[in-house]
Amino acid sequence: MTGITIYDDSSRLLVDMTMNISQMQGSYDTGGANGAINIPAPPAGKTQFFIVVPLVDLQQEKGKKPGVTLSGSALSWAYSYATNGWGYFSANCRIYYGYY
Repeated sequence: MTGITIYDDSSRLLVDMTMNISQMQGSYDTGGANGAINIPAPPAGKTQFFIVVPLVDLQQEKGKKPGVTLSGSALSWAYSYATNGWGYFSANCRIYYGYY
């Protein structure tokens, strides 16, 4: 836990702003293709996370983000969408990963 707690002279709690703060371990650009990488394990007692950020404007260009799976030290992603002639494509995305 990281944060601040403030008490008055009678030990009454006035402010409690404690929280878990995330630590980014790295990122990977998908290049618009399915893939997988191995990532470092988090420290004991910490929880891994990932965030997918598109590197193109999804509204204007009809790009689709990948579905991402985190299992142990394996981070994998796959694109899945029905093309049906609508011009969709696999958007290049950056996957940030870390722990909190």
